[in-house]
Amino acid sequence: MPIRITLGKESFNSKSAAIRRCQEILHASSGGIEIVGDDALVVAAVLAMRSDKTAEIGGRSIERFLRQKHAFPTPCFYAELEDGTLLDFSFMKAIKAYPGTAAPRVPAAAGA
Repeated sequence: MPIRITLGKESFNSKSAAIRRCQEILHASSGGIEIVGDDALVVAAVLAMRSDKTAEIGGRSIERFLRQKHAFPTPCFYAELEDGTLLDFSFMKAIKAYPGTAAPRVPAAAGA
């Protein structure tokens, strides 16, 4: 039975469809670009699926989401926190673990 995944305002009939959408967002433009609008809602929902990363955020708020190069030469999603910290996170880990993760709690973000 296919797994339905909802990320932000978008729903997907499979993990592979959700992964493709995240890849589209990640590769939409060059690095260092802020992610806004419905794309930011998708990225916020992915981050919310990562309990390890939400624990790192703690009580800090998310200012915005970015796409930029990781230490490895690959693009990555980042959450910029209120103190200027950049927190990288993997959409692949989040989606591949679904539904083993808790229901997404969307953190507030300036770009959303």
